[in-house]
Amino acid sequence: MNSKQLLFLSISALSGTILSPLEISAKPESIRGWISDEQCARGRAESGIYTMTNGECAKQCVAKGKKIVLIDPDGKRILVFANQEIVKKYVGDYVEVSGEVDAKANTIHVDSLRFLDKNRAICGVEPKKKDVTKQP
Repeated sequence: MNSKQLLFLSISALSGTILSPLEISAKPESIRGWISDEQCARGRAESGIYTMTNGECAKQCVAKGKKIVLIDPDGKRILVFANQEIVKKYVGDYVEVSGEVDAKANTIHVDSLRFLDKNRAICGVEPKKKDVTKQP
């Protein structure tokens, strides 16, 4: 054992903690995506679809014990929330979360969450009408 390793172990022992490989591999990220249940999100992801799921259905699945996940459309991935209770009230919503991502375990530990939009079917939203009045 060299002196650097011995110093690291000594400091770790004195502080009472030794960093695990899992903690070292986690990295902070800020991600925008939809909060859903794992079953519906994974089913859609298997088809290559990384968009919102039915919010009411997701809430029912979570109530039955399914894990809460973040659908990350940019990263084409599904991340399981490590701290489920923090995000529970946002199931079905579009949010921006910041936190530690463990890429190997496909998990995220949320440090902060910002609500962006409610889950709603796009087909239920009327398109904006253009102003077609003509000026003389």
